[in-house]
Amino acid sequence: MRSDVLNQNSGSYGMIPNAYKVSAQTADFTAAAGYVYVVTKLDGCDVTLPAPSLGDKIKIVFDGATSNSHTVTSDASTTLITGWASMSDTADQTAAAMENFVADEVDDRIITLNRTTTGLSGIIELTGIGSNKWYAECIIHSNGDAATPFS
Repeated sequence: MRSDVLNQNSGSYGMIPNAYKVSAQTADFTAAAGYVYVVTKLDGCDVTLPAPSLGDKIKIVFDGATSNSHTVTSDASTTLITGWASMSDTADQTAAAMENFVADEVDDRIITLNRTTTGLSGIIELTGIGSNKWYAECIIHSNGDAATPFS
C-alpha cells in the first residue's frame, strides 16, 4: 500500500515532521529539549542539561575548543547518562585510532571533550529515557589515544 494512504489515519497525516529549533551558543548555557545547539565558544563551553522527560531530545554540535574543555553535565547527581561514544583520532585515521566507549550506567553524568583524548569536537545527541536518565549517542573527534568521555 502507499505510505501516504497508510498514514492518513495515523493522526500525523499532513502534519509537518518534528524538527529541532536551532540555537547558536557562544557562552555557557542550560539546554532545553527540542533544540540543536551549535557551540562556537572556543575557550570551552559548559552545557547543563535539564531534568529529562521521556522522549525529550537535545543535540549539541561542538566546534573545537582552543583552551579548556567542553562539558555536558546532567542536572543532578541522580540523573545519569547512558549510551555510547564513537571516537575518531584526527591525527591518525587508521583503524586502530577509531575507538568506541560505552557509559557504565552506574555513575556517569558528565561528558567531557578535553581537546585531546576525550574529544576535540563532535556531535552529541541526547534522548530522555526516563525521569532520571539521558541516552547519549556521540560522534566525537579526538586528538591522541582516545579515552572515554564519560565520567
